[in-house]
Amino acid sequence: MPRPSRWPEILLAAGAEFRDHGYENATLEGIGARVGILKGSIYNYVGSKEELLLAVVEQPARALLAELALLRADTSSTVAVRLRELIRMQVRIFSEWYPAAFVYLRHLGHVVQSPKFAEFREMDGQYMAAVEGLLAEGAATGEFSLPAEPRTVARAIVGMLDWMQHWFTPRGAAADRELADELFALALGGLIAGGSMRALARSMPEGTSRTP
Repeated sequence: MPRPSRWPEILLAAGAEFRDHGYENATLEGIGARVGILKGSIYNYVGSKEELLLAVVEQPARALLAELALLRADTSSTVAVRLRELIRMQVRIFSEWYPAAFVYLRHLGHVVQSPKFAEFREMDGQYMAAVEGLLAEGAATGEFSLPAEPRTVARAIVGMLDWMQHWFTPRGAAADRELADELFALALGGLIAGGSMRALARSMPEGTSRTP
């Protein structure tokens, strides 16, 4: 009988190795050790470390894009509800594809220059455009009072989510959803009151210890 595939185990081990050591310092020997196989056995599945990194990050990247397409198709919900669902979706993908999703964030555009990674960067651009579009729509309908241009606010929100790579570990579906809603509440407060808070900040006196 043919031997069972070790590919799922190799992907999980590679994700952990890339997250712990980064692409440059990760080794196929280290990945093999996590699975309990020799480095040479990994070449039965991929031809290089670069191919393995791409395999690790492809699944969460495509999962995110598929979820984003569903979100864009929703034209009946308010902007706030759609933004909440986007943040829930992001946290869910972080959890379901842990740690591969964070390997994707850490290495996007910094390590591998293959055409496949260029495709992922294009996906990332689509994601940013979707967030920016939601915020612009909310500002146009009066749901949001943004403290800055939609482009700037979108990057602030996505940056908050991306920073989760430094502290987040999955805690289960219920706890992860609660966390997502807490992050949404934090963002929503700034989106609703951002304009007035910006005016208030501009009216505040300068501090005495400011740098010239």
